[in-house]
Amino acid sequence: MSRDNVRKAVRFAAAAAVLSLTALVPATPAAAAGTQTIYMNASGSDSAAGDTPAAAVRTLERVEQLVAAGPSDQDVEVRIHAGTYVAQQTIWQTYRPGHTISFMPDDYEIGGGADSIAARPVFQNARASGSNRYIAGYWFYACAGGALNAGGTSGLRFYYLQAQYYSSGGISLDGSAGSCGGGYHPSSGPGLPSARGLDGNTVFGMVLTSLGNAYTGGICGDADWPRCGYGGIVLTESSGNRIANNHFVNLRNSENSYIHATYITHKSSRNTFTGNNVTGVSSDPVKLRDGSDFNTFDANVFGANGFPRSSTPPSAHYLEEVNVDAGECSSYHNRFTNNDLGTYLIGSSANLPTWYLYPAGATWAGAAGCPALPAGETRLTTANNTY
Repeated sequence: MSRDNVRKAVRFAAAAAVLSLTALVPATPAAAAGTQTIYMNASGSDSAAGDTPAAAVRTLERVEQLVAAGPSDQDVEVRIHAGTYVAQQTIWQTYRPGHTISFMPDDYEIGGGADSIAARPVFQNARASGSNRYIAGYWFYACAGGALNAGGTSGLRFYYLQAQYYSSGGISLDGSAGSCGGGYHPSSGPGLPSARGLDGNTVFGMVLTSLGNAYTGGICGDADWPRCGYGGIVLTESSGNRIANNHFVNLRNSENSYIHATYITHKSSRNTFTGNNVTGVSSDPVKLRDGSDFNTFDANVFGANGFPRSSTPPSAHYLEEVNVDAGECSSYHNRFTNNDLGTYLIGSSANLPTWYLYPAGATWAGAAGCPALPAGETRLTTANNTY
């Protein structure tokens, strides 16, 4: 081999070695655009800027104004000082596509546990100034709007907060086609995935407690004082959410009706419900309905929940109920596995049944006009659940 060829061979081998080493080193991600931090304090002022602890704001309504006015290319961290925040339902419609909006204690770092914070900030429902009755609604009701008027990935994240004394429940994520709070309107045909959605949210380490009309007064069917609880977390056309390591404690309606730890309804799919603790819920702890597919409920601990019902469907840890009269479709490929199960809360000390499908049928598709389940699919798989 000539001297020039030797040199070429050496240079080629050296270049190959560099390429080999480069392939082993992960590419450096692009620099983040930064994070907008907004501070809340129960003694703060909504006339403040919210950009430092000394200029903390007091309400989530003011936080939403600051998010709407802030840079659209940044994540948001809402850092909330320990204390009690008394306020009625927050309706949230502000998002930053491609970015997250996180609500957390001011001393929390994502990835830490409950022992990493001094105390949970507590959000408590307000009372009407005239009647002194608790005001109707959820703690946090999010629906499509603003930059996500057509739906999409909303990226809301909730960490280690507590919500209590709200009649409807804790968090409602609504990506359906109706106006915000205007009732359910499907965004797509029967059995089809949501064409809108409010997706990709996280609820982690929360305490959702004392929710429902047993704690706020009123009755579900009372036209003069309607108060009815539906769920600690309610998903309506909301998919790809992570619900983990939360405590659902004492969610009750005085009629022992409707309310659930999580109510996954109307085209809400690919959600995970894992590592949660659920006790004191007066109806079925987990309920699904209407084309909500590929959801996983794994490794949760259930205490005493539900009550014996003489009507159909009976109570169960996991209930899928299809309203045929409303044209609803069955859900499929849902999994309820590795859960620690419990007893009835009311009326019996027996074990609460594991699951129930109504109407029955592992491959039943739903109302007329619903598509058949895909080949090989069933509505529910259960495994390794123990009492």
